[in-house]
Amino acid sequence: MGRARSPPRRSAPLSSGVTLNVTTSTLSLTVADVDASRDFFRTHLGYEVAMAAEGFVSLSRGDAAADIVLLRSGSEVLPPEQRDQQAAGLILALTVSGIEAEERRLAAAGAPITMPLREEPWGERLFQLTDPNGVVVQLVEWATPDEAVAVDAPDTGAGAAAGVSNAVDAGAVVDTPDVVDMPDEADTAAAVGTGAVVDTVAVVDLPGGPGVPALSVIAPTDENVTASPNARMTGLAAPSRGSAELSTWTVEMAAGQTGPEHVISREQVWTVTAGAFEVSCGAVTEKVEAGRTFVLAPGVVRRIHAPEAAEAHVAMRADGVASVPGTDGTRALPWAR
Repeated sequence: MGRARSPPRRSAPLSSGVTLNVTTSTLSLTVADVDASRDFFRTHLGYEVAMAAEGFVSLSRGDAAADIVLLRSGSEVLPPEQRDQQAAGLILALTVSGIEAEERRLAAAGAPITMPLREEPWGERLFQLTDPNGVVVQLVEWATPDEAVAVDAPDTGAGAAAGVSNAVDAGAVVDTPDVVDMPDEADTAAAVGTGAVVDTVAVVDLPGGPGVPALSVIAPTDENVTASPNARMTGLAAPSRGSAELSTWTVEMAAGQTGPEHVISREQVWTVTAGAFEVSCGAVTEKVEAGRTFVLAPGVVRRIHAPEAAEAHVAMRADGVASVPGTDGTRALPWAR
């Protein structure tokens, strides 16, 4: 288990000009059953008892940024207005290394995992435990951005507008509101895998180079599915699955699901195959129903909501990546690689 992220321990001038010398940090939790929480932290998280008395335990571990003190609720050492308070609503976050192994270890030990491992679009991978008194402990590992596929997102101004106009066929009837991208484009929760069954029907010498397959038939498998809290993506064509330039996938959302705001660096084409999506960009929201196709310009902040169960087919250049407004870095789309 790695050390939780914390500022350096040094004297620092505050905004008021006061110098505060912090030597140690302690999180004090008021719980109904001190012994139960003590055993939880010792058994599952490797804390040791540093001090104990009736209704009181102090826990520590050498690589943690803060010690933990457990106080029995109702204790007279607490101010009267705090004696009946509980540690509800608090999350104790510990940054670790090897988070998959930690989840497997804790699951095998019978630890109460109340939120399975997931990955947030800003690069945080995490899961949660809940102790017998309701204290939530969150284990976190920061994902390393995939620099091999990262690209600079284009400007959201003229370049984005040109991306829309260039995508429109002169003979088509096209609505061009400030449409946004599909649900969980940036919600890169755990990808199950990228393998697929690819049948190469014929190999010929094409402009792309000698031995380029003239036709590949791709059969998606369960390994191509990425399930996030807000959508389910099934990868079809991609560089790892028979395609050199484009990625395609399907998206399914249950009624009421909503994806986070995010940006995609490449133009995308969405064909709604079932239900309907509400696509929002800024103050504009457009409902797109089954049978209609919409084109999303690169660099546009978007959010998707499914007022009913809905599905869509998506196509994009294979090097497209996602970003979240207000955060640094980009993230590859696992189902499009």
